[in-house]
Amino acid sequence: MHQAEPSGFSRRARSADSALAFARAFLRFARWQAALGALLLALAAVLDGVGLLMLVPILDVAIHASGAPLQGGGISAPLIRLVDGYGEMTRLSLLLGLFVALMAARSVVQAARDHHISRLQLEFVESIRLDLIERLASAGWQRLIQVSHPRIVQALSGEIHQIGIAANWVVLGAVALTMLVANAFLAAMLSPLAGGLALTFAGLGMLACSPYLRRTRVLGRAVTDANLGLTGSALAFLAGLKLATAQSLEHGFIAEQRVNSAAAMRSRLLFLQFQVRGRNATLALAALVGAATLFVGVGAFHLPASVLLTLLLALSRTTAPALIVQQAAHHIIHSLPAFDAVEDLQRELEMTAPVDELADTGTDVDGPAGAITLSGVCFHHTAEAVGLDAVDLVIPAGAFIGIRGPSGSGKTTLLDLVSGLLVPQSGSISLGGHPLSGATLQRFRERLAYVAQEPFLFDDTIRRNLAWSREGIGEAEMWAALAQVDADRLVRRLTSGLDTRIGERGVMLSAGERQRLALARALLRRPAVLVLDEATNAIDIAGERVILERLASMAGAVTILLAAHRRESLALCDSVIEFPLVRETRASLHDGRMAPSRKGLLA
Repeated sequence: MHQAEPSGFSRRARSADSALAFARAFLRFARWQAALGALLLALAAVLDGVGLLMLVPILDVAIHASGAPLQGGGISAPLIRLVDGYGEMTRLSLLLGLFVALMAARSVVQAARDHHISRLQLEFVESIRLDLIERLASAGWQRLIQVSHPRIVQALSGEIHQIGIAANWVVLGAVALTMLVANAFLAAMLSPLAGGLALTFAGLGMLACSPYLRRTRVLGRAVTDANLGLTGSALAFLAGLKLATAQSLEHGFIAEQRVNSAAAMRSRLLFLQFQVRGRNATLALAALVGAATLFVGVGAFHLPASVLLTLLLALSRTTAPALIVQQAAHHIIHSLPAFDAVEDLQRELEMTAPVDELADTGTDVDGPAGAITLSGVCFHHTAEAVGLDAVDLVIPAGAFIGIRGPSGSGKTTLLDLVSGLLVPQSGSISLGGHPLSGATLQRFRERLAYVAQEPFLFDDTIRRNLAWSREGIGEAEMWAALAQVDADRLVRRLTSGLDTRIGERGVMLSAGERQRLALARALLRRPAVLVLDEATNAIDIAGERVILERLASMAGAVTILLAAHRRESLALCDSVIEFPLVRETRASLHDGRMAPSRKGLLA
């Protein structure tokens, strides 16, 4: 069933709401700095207008010096009286000197204005980016896995960039609008009819452009949606590039990119056409205003030459600001859908925050001491997916627990629940008798190390990847951790040793080498709980046995949870949980028979 197309009134209301939300966000960020920016804008406009008004007495004196009578009337008289009693050239020199001083002051104020509002604009955009990053980081894994990855990437890159464009045009538009109002006011001072005429034509111009502005928002939404499609297909292409290249399936990704790119290109071209039409309309109106003003000023009001020339100069100076205001309106409205997308994502991250994850229990727990207890825990990612139902489990502190079962049976879900990444849909998890939430969860995470099957590595040196786990790690400690997972010889063979760059996601290393590096990084955290989710499956059996024997020697001081498919990987575990959990297995867990025995039993 297709959703009804929104009416013109609802589209205008949505545009107004978005614009108000954007303005509120900017003012909430800027506070007093916005007032300072407005003051600098007004002061620069006043100095510019006064300087332009001074052209009337300057032209009067210059014309009088050639033998013509003074004609400036009320506009020229005040300043001419100030220099009365001097010779013609002296009066002209004094007036020109005052004009130059005013222009110099205007330049200083304009420089301060441009620096202030440009800095404000950049800081505003960065505040949105950092705020979104903070919300993502604090959202919790359970919420993040429900948000589209391309949507997050697009919000942090394309949408923030588009908001930056809007903020830049807000700055340019504010400056241009101030100049436009100042010049219109100046024209009204020189000739009220001319000023009124200019404002009338400006209003007509805005009315003429309003249909284009409404259509601009629609195009902005189309571009935003197309860009999201481009980001999604690009991320899918990068994720599957190796497989696609091996099987010559790149054409599917390329075709999808072409479709999304064509849609975005059509919307951008239409937007450019609307801008051109608006610019042409503005230029035509400006020429019409100038011609009408000249005709009325000469034919009806017989304005003095000095006043008429200054008036035409003032009106001519409104063309460029009017064009900028027109372009600013188009760009800002075109960018509002990007701002809406970021706002929607932020609201979604806030609204879905689980209460028990964010609440601070206030318990004073000195690190993750004691057993991890699951009581009646249930969790299903979807109604159809295999999950956990009423699981009762006690994991003693210092135990080495294995977890085995087919893919999709719930092994990773259990590890994520124990790690505090997921919150039970029913039931509870406690640590040493304290609910695993709030302050307890925070301290627990500070002493937990989690290694996934595909380790997270970034495009930097081995040293930088290892140091990411904990602050203040020395080189000797790094080498000790690498030796513990038999990765020290590998690193020593590399030309730059610890300073070798390993490429994006560690592509310069083999899968087993990436896992060894991730294990070394986990050990550098000095964890009290070590979670290994298929973290050694890319390492050969003999090499894995050596690593697991060394990890097993840490049991007692470190609680280890190891999920694996290979039975050989679980031979050193105290006990093994077999997935999917059957009634008998769940009953034995409920009875608490999970004490370390080092027998290597498989359930």
